[in-house]
This record gives sequence, structure tokens and C-alpha cells, in this order.
Amino acid sequence: MNDLHPEPAPSTAQPDAAPFAAQLRDAGVPEPIWPMLASHGVGELVPKLGIVFTRMEAERVEATMPVAGNTQVVGLLHGGATAALAETLGSFAAALHAQGRKNPVGVDLNITHHRGAREGLVHAVCTPLHLGRTSTSHQIAVSDAEGRAIATARITNQLLEPR
Repeated sequence: MNDLHPEPAPSTAQPDAAPFAAQLRDAGVPEPIWPMLASHGVGELVPKLGIVFTRMEAERVEATMPVAGNTQVVGLLHGGATAALAETLGSFAAALHAQGRKNPVGVDLNITHHRGAREGLVHAVCTPLHLGRTSTSHQIAVSDAEGRAIATARITNQLLEPR
């Protein structure tokens, strides 16, 4: 190119040296998935909410999220934080299904809140309802440490061609 905009040097970095390596490690993302997230990591909301993935496979994505830091005015887990947890898992599951060939975009999210949580971690399990070529639908069950249902969500993602 020129002196102001030199050609970037070819990368010889290992996955551990990825620009988002610390973020991916802190979020519990397995290293084999890092290349798929190399350009953007897990986004800014995942660390803000304290989401940590405990399982990431196309057929099942699991994560935890602390109640502390994610509460509404009366000290209960915020429904919006729970919805963000559900959408995060559903979108990651759709991306894993698409294997990097298409980009998932959420087009519908609904969530039913069953009970509140005041402390500890909530655990979310995302399983597929439909895995197609152009769309996916997933169900996300959120429970407390005692296994009691906190919320149930369903997300549909459209799978778009990369730009």
C-alpha cells in the first residue's frame, strides 16, 4: 500500500494470541470455536452480564449467569437480563449449527418468567426445536441452583449469507 497504510504482516499467531483470547477464555468458549469468533469475540454484553458458557455444541449450549449485578429495582433477577441470556444461547447455538457459513440474526424471542431469583447463579440450557438451512428455533430453559424453573424462552434465528 503506502507508508501511512502498510500491508498487514501475515499472522502467525496461535489461537491463544487471538485479540479476544482473554474474553473468550473468561466466557468459557472452547478453543476449537475461537476461530469462528476471531473477528468479534463474544460481544460486549456477555462479559457485562457475567455469562459463562459451560457447554457449546450445535445440539446443546449451556451457560451460567450471576443474579448479582443483573437485578431490577426490588432485587430480583431482571427479566431483560434473563431474556438476554436466552437470546445469547440461542444465537450461539444457531451459529454453531450454521458452522460459520451463515450468520444468525434473531427474528423472534419470547420468554415466560416463572419465578424470581435473588442470589446465586442461574443455569440456562438451549436445545434445538428446528435446525434448517435458512432458520433455526431453539428452546432455552433457565433454572436456579435448586433446579427450579426461572424462565422458558424460545428464539427463532434467520440464517443470512455473510456480507
